[in-house]
Amino acid sequence: MWLFSKTIDLLVLYLPVWLCWAVLVSLPSTVVQAELPLWVWVVFVLGIDVAHVWSTLFRTYLDKEEFQHHRRLLVLAPVVSFVVVAGLAWYSTLWFWRVLAYIAVFHFVKQQYGFLALYKARAKDWAIQKTFQDKWVLYWATLYPVLHWHLNQAATFHWFVEGDFVGLYQWMPTLMQHWASLEPFANGLYGAILLAWLVEERLKAGQWQWGKILWMGTTALTWYGGIVHFNSDLVFTITNVVAHGVPYIALLIYYQHQKEQLRTQRAPAPWRWAAIILPSILLLAWLEEYCWDRWLFNERATFFGVLGDYSAALLQAPWAQALAFGLLTLPQLTHYIIDGFIWRSNAHNPYLKAMLRR
Repeated sequence: MWLFSKTIDLLVLYLPVWLCWAVLVSLPSTVVQAELPLWVWVVFVLGIDVAHVWSTLFRTYLDKEEFQHHRRLLVLAPVVSFVVVAGLAWYSTLWFWRVLAYIAVFHFVKQQYGFLALYKARAKDWAIQKTFQDKWVLYWATLYPVLHWHLNQAATFHWFVEGDFVGLYQWMPTLMQHWASLEPFANGLYGAILLAWLVEERLKAGQWQWGKILWMGTTALTWYGGIVHFNSDLVFTITNVVAHGVPYIALLIYYQHQKEQLRTQRAPAPWRWAAIILPSILLLAWLEEYCWDRWLFNERATFFGVLGDYSAALLQAPWAQALAFGLLTLPQLTHYIIDGFIWRSNAHNPYLKAMLRR
């Protein structure tokens, strides 16, 4: 059972990240372990990761009907986010990034399970009782690499900024004395659980549900491969951003198309939605990152300098920086919050439930 269709799933949800892996594994270690080049940041971070955050607008604030379904959430989420984030950034920039990093990890993991849940809804296999339940295996596939990241004193990269993750090796020296001997066992257990899930999935489902299997396998490859095997900022950033952002944008476009069909029995082709959404979110992503760099960082003037020199425009006052952090984090954090509600198959999302039944 597939989410969209066999062709669309393979071409949109899987092929992009598989192509990234095919290129990355062929690169020499000097390139894999190098810092992110500017063009990689522009294409993948700005062009996919930041842009997919803005695509949520078309599913919520720019849709009158959807806004009514989630009015309280959509009003409160940005207000609460701004107050909390601005206050946290004023108190400590490090703790701002640290809290945001862990919220981001939670969001990335939950989205992976969210897509798996959509596959399960399509396959109607919620009643299948298994020892290796889909939810917990998906969490294992993502959270073990994150735990390894925390335990690995030789980790070469971070989520947002250096020091955002708490290095457990600093807090648990006794554990670290044994981690070198435990790591091969833990890595082996990682693969064994995934293999056991695959075997039980085939036996209990009675057939190969390729959509679910490919989603679980690609998720494990991205998180384990980028964090544990390669220990590379370049590898994990590219593969994780593509595996996270591209499916989300595709789902949003598909949802808008299906919703219009359910409402009117006819709708513009999906590519017309894409022609509206993609340029809009790319422009908004560029504008957001321009403000980050102009007000707070001034790290990418070679890219944003097309609008002129702004090296003297950095905000200096702590209160002004805190307000900037609060404002510029709004799209991201609001996306994190509301995303957990707008894709649930319940009475607040009637079109989603109907879409999954088609």
